[in-house]
Amino acid sequence: MLIREAGILFHGIPIIFTSYHRASKDNLNLVCSSGLMSGLLSFAECLMEPVEYFESDKFSIVFKKGNITDLFRMEQEIVAFIVLNKDPRLDKYLKKTIQPLLSKLLKKFVSHFNGCNLTKVGQFEAFKATINKVFGTGTKTLEEKVISLMVSSGEVEV
Repeated sequence: MLIREAGILFHGIPIIFTSYHRASKDNLNLVCSSGLMSGLLSFAECLMEPVEYFESDKFSIVFKKGNITDLFRMEQEIVAFIVLNKDPRLDKYLKKTIQPLLSKLLKKFVSHFNGCNLTKVGQFEAFKATINKVFGTGTKTLEEKVISLMVSSGEVEV
């Protein structure tokens, strides 16, 4: 399963977001699409709970909710998400791999930014390196993985 995008939402706003392989070639408004994603999640949870993911013809969006304390010591809900290529094995890996990775991402984010002003999104930019570490090779295409292995073995120079 190829991870295309990942991030954390706060009240429908992407406070940290990284794109590995854009799910859409169109130039989309990130704030609007994140707001729509949050709205769909809220609506779906009014009907059934919990909602773990949405699927389309090509992609799956997996969610994990968490809580963080803001600058004013109020507990706020945040949502970690990843956009994956659609894969029929999603249910198999959801509980064993994907949800634990999202939980790990939330835990690292909360431990680093608990008590911060969540509306100042510039402070989260360096956290992209942590997102990259959490998801590791899941963000690389097969070709990128092969090239990486060849470079590390010394067969190819970059």
